[in-house]
Formats: sequence, structure tokens, C-alpha cells
Amino acid sequence: MIDEKLQNGEIISDNSTPTINYQQQQPGTSSNSFQDGNINHSNQLKTTPSFKSVYDEDIDDIEIPLRCGVGSCTPDWLQKLHTAKWLLLFLGICAFNQSFVINAIFPVDLSTLEKRFHMTSTQTGIISSWYDLAVLVVVFPVCHWGNIGHKGRWIGIGSLIMGFGSFISAMPHFISSPWPIDNLNSSDYGQCTNRIELNEHCESRRRGLLDAWYMNPYFLIFLLGQTFHGFGATPLFSLGTAYLDENVSQKSSPVYLAIHSMLTSIGPIFGLFIGGRLLQVYEDFDRVDLSTVPMKNSRDPRWVGAWWVGFLCCAIASGFISIPIMLFARELPEAKKHRLKDVNQVHANSQMDTNDHLLKEKKNFSQLMKGCLNILRNPTFVAVMAIGNFEAIILNGFSAFMPKILETILSTTPTIGSYLSSVVIFAAAGGVMIGGMVVRQMNLQVGGMLKMILICHLVALVLITCLLVQCPSREFVGITLGYDRQKPKPGVTPSLIAQCNSQCHCTNKWNPVCDKSTGLTYFSACYAGCEYKEEIHSVGTVWRNCHCIADINRPLISTTTPRNISTTSFNLTENPFLDSSPSMSSGFCTKDCGWSLYLFLVLLFFSVVASFAAGIPNQQIMLRVIPFHQRTLGIAVNWTFHRLLGFIPGGILFGFMIDTTCQKWQHSDCGTRQSCLVHDQYRLAWTIMAVAVVCKLMAVLATIIGYVTYRPNDLDRQNIFFN
Repeated sequence: MIDEKLQNGEIISDNSTPTINYQQQQPGTSSNSFQDGNINHSNQLKTTPSFKSVYDEDIDDIEIPLRCGVGSCTPDWLQKLHTAKWLLLFLGICAFNQSFVINAIFPVDLSTLEKRFHMTSTQTGIISSWYDLAVLVVVFPVCHWGNIGHKGRWIGIGSLIMGFGSFISAMPHFISSPWPIDNLNSSDYGQCTNRIELNEHCESRRRGLLDAWYMNPYFLIFLLGQTFHGFGATPLFSLGTAYLDENVSQKSSPVYLAIHSMLTSIGPIFGLFIGGRLLQVYEDFDRVDLSTVPMKNSRDPRWVGAWWVGFLCCAIASGFISIPIMLFARELPEAKKHRLKDVNQVHANSQMDTNDHLLKEKKNFSQLMKGCLNILRNPTFVAVMAIGNFEAIILNGFSAFMPKILETILSTTPTIGSYLSSVVIFAAAGGVMIGGMVVRQMNLQVGGMLKMILICHLVALVLITCLLVQCPSREFVGITLGYDRQKPKPGVTPSLIAQCNSQCHCTNKWNPVCDKSTGLTYFSACYAGCEYKEEIHSVGTVWRNCHCIADINRPLISTTTPRNISTTSFNLTENPFLDSSPSMSSGFCTKDCGWSLYLFLVLLFFSVVASFAAGIPNQQIMLRVIPFHQRTLGIAVNWTFHRLLGFIPGGILFGFMIDTTCQKWQHSDCGTRQSCLVHDQYRLAWTIMAVAVVCKLMAVLATIIGYVTYRPNDLDRQNIFFN
């Protein structure tokens, strides 16, 4: 039966020992010569007996119909979609959706979630890393059972699980009360007042655990959502890579994987843009009258945008994309032909036991561990894995906190920070494509790809110093400056209380106001000693009679005792008395960044391009230096160490380091520390750059070790010589 189906001498079955034979050799050609980038594999089975088990399974499965569909429902018109290109498209869309929610929606919403649910950057860092912890828990079972099962169905089911995680992540909006838009009630608009409020419930809260960070119910809900995100995404990036690689030729694999990575990379581009636009929509637009919202736009520091809409969109998209992926067969019709032509680049010292049928269901746990140890004895694989670990620390830290970092360093709003972050995503997508095209066009083998990785990381190391290019920092009276407008002495923390506001009995409600004449921002109108609030058409909220900004050049018009006065609304030009009084506007004072912004973005762009250009050669080396039948297991090992030593500590480390640069924390009425209000801009930049530089240096060292320890086998040496 097999001989009838496989003619022209392609496969000849002799008893139970399969061999490979190609069509008759042309006169005058060497038996070891290369034709169209392929070699004669007649000697390959003698030097790499592990291929026997792979082709054995091909022969066993040769009569299984490879058709697209469900059960017996496999119409002919559907088979037009049963190609590698369509598989790439659907896997790419699935990866796009995953990166949309994990690498864009969550990072964009991060500062909003901290404000809305009173969380610190360390907490949000834990939430970010929890995704990778969930991956770590299931990656080995998924790779083990998924490798011997139907990879497409595993990926499709994973997409459904990921959608469920997105739905859970949106739940806090529906189970929480609307954002308290009346933080400043009708009788107290945040101005200086002689009324004292007591919080009698604080003592009972201190005796309990209600204010403990780990008892925050919304924090726990986000952890649960990230758990399902991690469970669902694991099949996509473990089985999906192998599923795509084994269904295309070795020569085409870098381009296919580069396109797949590019689609993964551009997901955050759309996510950052859409997420930024959603943050300009008020969070509770679905359950409050927007005309009653005192904050008019996202520039108001109290504004909370519609963070939850992005999660719902991803939940719906995950359900739809899972359907076509599950319709593909175990492998595509052309997969076997491609494998017969692949060039063996396995590390020369990798042990390949011909009795390890790792693709068989009879494989047990001890054999699985034996395979893992065999992979970890491969020094080149370990070195490449270490490169990925150090890059994962940087990647997860920046992907989770990039909008927040840019928001702080460049003194922007969360929305603008999300838009600027899209520059990074464009650079990442471009870097991935450049890396894939270079590997393909130059036909790089393992040694050449290691050299390429080294060059890329050295370039990125130099350009990462862009973090030191900053915009002028905001100055906050009572936080970074004293009320005398002088920098505090080292070790001395300024106080929000001063003589000008000592009788105001201010609360700790964060409501920044700007003195545009000096460019200084105050914690609130109350701490600026302001008595009146005025709504001016086309201008917004203006605070009047502010005691703390009066000086000898601008005497106070009124020095009356602080009191509660209702808000008024009229045209500024029609009231010269109020126009001449010391006044402030709501929100932060803005700073002109000038050329620093453009220099920062250019350096950051090329740094990211260089870093991501190393991604495809890194991935290709990982797939090439281990035996074919161990690729999925190798991916599982790689993912495990990436999560354990890279992504998980990366998010937590960055969150912790960002918290160490906090200059002013938000506290609850009972004194419990909540989210950070003001970061030390320069200290943050130096801290993040130091972490990135150390990781880059370690990646360079690992690349050098990988290059020195790599030993190509005989066939790879021939391939290098003839090419």
C-alpha cells in the first residue's frame, strides 16, 4: 500500500526498517552536493538515526486523510483553506488578539487600574507576572499532551480559555460601584474650609484586614483573569510555533515565523491606540449621566477612562478565532515532503536515542524527564535560552509599564503615553521582519545567526541610554519643593502643610491644580489655600483667592477667614476683580519637551528594532540545535525557564523598582497606602536604564558562550562549506 502511494523511489519500506532514497542522481554530480539548498539525505540516516522514528510515524500515518473540517464534514471547498498560508493567517490573528490584551490593553490601563482600585505598581507588577506564572504551571502538560494530540484543537481551546480570562478581567467594572465623581461634594469643592470631618470607621478597619493589599478583591479578580489568560495562551506559543514550523519547509520557516511574530507585534500597536482612545471615554458611560460628571476630559487627574471595554472586545474575538483553528488537520498535506528535504543542524554532541519514540503516546514521565535532561546538556541551546531569559526580563518589564514609564519620563497623560508606546511596537514589528529576512536572504546557519544576535544586542545596548534623555520634570509644591519654592535638603521630605493652608483642614484627596504663572503644581486647591471655585466657559475650572501663591509682586485681594462658598459660573472678562486675584487651573502644569522628545523616540525606536531583530535567529537556533522529535519539548523547556527566570521576575522587578522612586503616595482616609501619585522622574530613568543595561550585558555574554560552545555536525559543516 505504501509503495503504491509513494513512487519514484522517495520512500522504500524494507521490512520494518525504513530508509530514504532520492530520485536517480544526475551524471556528474556529487552524492554530497547541494541542489536548491537541499542535500542528499541518503547518508543522513546513518549519522542521525533519530530521523528513523520520525519517518516511521510518517509511514504509519500515511493513510490518514489530511482534510480540513470536523469529523466527516470535510467539504472540498474548505480544503482550499487547508494550506500553510491560511494556517499562518489564523494563528497570526490569534497571536494578534493575545498580544492585544496582554501587551497593550493591560499596560495602557495600568495607571488607571492603580488609581481606580487603589493598587501599587508592585501589585500591578504581580498581576502582570501572574500571567507568566500560569504559563509556567501548564506549559509541560500542554506540550506533552498537545504534541501527541491535535495541536490545532489545543490552540483553539486555549483561545476560548483566554477569552474567558478577558471576560473575568472586565468583571470589576460590573461588580463595583461607579467611580465616585462626587469626591468633592456639593458643600465642599476642595477649597480651603474650616470644617473638620472625622472618619469613625478607621479604627475598626485597622483592627481587621480590610486594608491589606492581598485582601483587595479586585486585585484577586485580576489575578484570576491573568491565570486564565496564561492557561489559554500557552498552546498558542508552545504548540503553535512547532505546528507552523513542521508544516513548512526549513527555508521558508524563518519567514513564516517572522510574519507570525510580526502579527504578534502589531497587536499591541492597535491595542495601544484603541486603549488610549477608550481611556478618553468616561468609565461609567454605561451607568451614569455624563452631564453630571465634573471632569470634562482625560486631562483631569481624577479622570478614569473606560478601561474595561478592551477586555470585553478581546473576550469576543477569542471565541470567534478559535473556530477556524480547530478545523485544521493534525498536519498539512505537504508537511512530509518538507521534512524529507530539511537540513540537519543538530548540535554534534546531542544524544539521539533511536529508542526514544517521543511522539508516541506510550511516552511516560521518566522518558519526558530524560528528554529534558538531554536538551539541557546541549550548551548552545542553554546559551540561547539564557539570552531569551535576560531579554524576557526587559520585555515583560517594559511591556507592562511602558505607558507608565513614558508618562513619567516625558510628563504626559496616560492617553498620550499609550500613543507614544505605539512607536515601540512599530519598531518591534519592523525588527522581527528584518531579522527574519536577513536569516533567509543570507541563508544563515547557527554560527552566523549567533553572530547576528551578538551584533544586535551590542547596538541595542548603546541605544538604550535614550532613557537618560528626558523632558523637564514637573515640580510639586509640598512634594518636590517647599512652599518657599526651594529644593529640600537631602534626606528632608517637604510637608504639604504650611502657614498659608494651616487653617484649611485639607483632606488627602488628590486634585492637582496648576499655577501657570510659575509652572508649579499643588496637591490640591485646598493645599494651595484657594477659597473660590469658578467654572469659566471654554476654559474649565479656575480656583480663586489662593493664599499660598500670593507674594509681594501680587498682593492678595482678599484676606478673609477661609470659608465655604458655592461655585459660580460667568465670563472671566466680565469680572476684573476675580481676574486679578491669585488663581489656579485644575490639572497638572505642562512642560515644553522640545527636541528631547524626538531624540528620545528616535533612539528608543532603533534600540527596539535591534533587540527584536535578534528574536527570529534566536528562535531558529533553538529549533535547529535539538533533534526534530524534541522540538516541542525544547519549546516547553525554553518557555519554562523564560517564565521562571525572565517574565515572572521581570514584571515584579520593574514594578518594585518603579515603586522605589515614588515621592508621594495616595493614602486612604484611614492612612492605608494606595497608589503612587508622584514619581521621581530622574531616579526612575536611571533605575530602569540600569536594569536594562545589566540584562543586555548578560545577553551579550550568553551569546559569546553559545558561539564558542557550538559544534556543528558533519552535515552542517558540509552545508556551511557548500553555501
